[in-house]
Amino acid sequence: MSTVDKALGVLELFSETRTSVGLSEAARLLERDKATVQRYLSALESQGFLEQDPLTRGYHLGPAVTRLAMVRELTYPVESAVKNILTQLVQDTGETAHLTHFQGKALSEVQIVETTVKGTRVYIDPASLLPLHATASGISFLSQVDPSQINSLLGRSFEQFTQETPVSRESVMEAVAMAQRKGYARALGTYETDVVGTAAPVFNMNNEVCGSIAVAAPTSRYNAEVGQQIAEYVIDAAKAISRIYGARDAQAQHAAE
Repeated sequence: MSTVDKALGVLELFSETRTSVGLSEAARLLERDKATVQRYLSALESQGFLEQDPLTRGYHLGPAVTRLAMVRELTYPVESAVKNILTQLVQDTGETAHLTHFQGKALSEVQIVETTVKGTRVYIDPASLLPLHATASGISFLSQVDPSQINSLLGRSFEQFTQETPVSRESVMEAVAMAQRKGYARALGTYETDVVGTAAPVFNMNNEVCGSIAVAAPTSRYNAEVGQQIAEYVIDAAKAISRIYGARDAQAQHAAE
């Protein structure tokens, strides 16, 4: 790891819950000696990436970070960046792709890019709320939720949308466990008949799951080989969007089997 990488690692210490950090704490978190960390802090402060509080002696993010964030949003807005990833996902898979965010106890559509393939295609209602138990998006989201919260999110009843919809907590948790192992969820006709959904979780700047990205394909174009290819593309797209959202590493994200 280069000196630049090590110095920039200091910036990764900051979050919504850790808004300030002192020298001793930074050295402990980075597992480096104080003299080395002090050099990193001083270098970052001199460039405006950090500021030091004269009273507490703690460091917080400086104006250079704000300036770069504004430049980033002006030159490459998050919405545009996400749409580009969805568009590429559609080109790679030939199927409709969509991004959802968690809202209440369901997932709401954020962006949808439809396939240009002629013939049968999956239509996604932009106003729809996707149930967690019956969709690939929902299952992939649940696969990264703290287990203690899953019961409250699922509730007591499971609406049946098709004959394939899982309608018991046990069947839903089996699907969640599989998604945890694979890094993606697959739902075959569980929400809409003749539709196969493949989804992977998306993470925010706190490395917390915030939604899912998915590809919806008609069963007429689906087979095991196609399914594996779609899964790989979806996982890569989920990681790309998570990076755009500020996820700091790929710790919570899995690779396809």
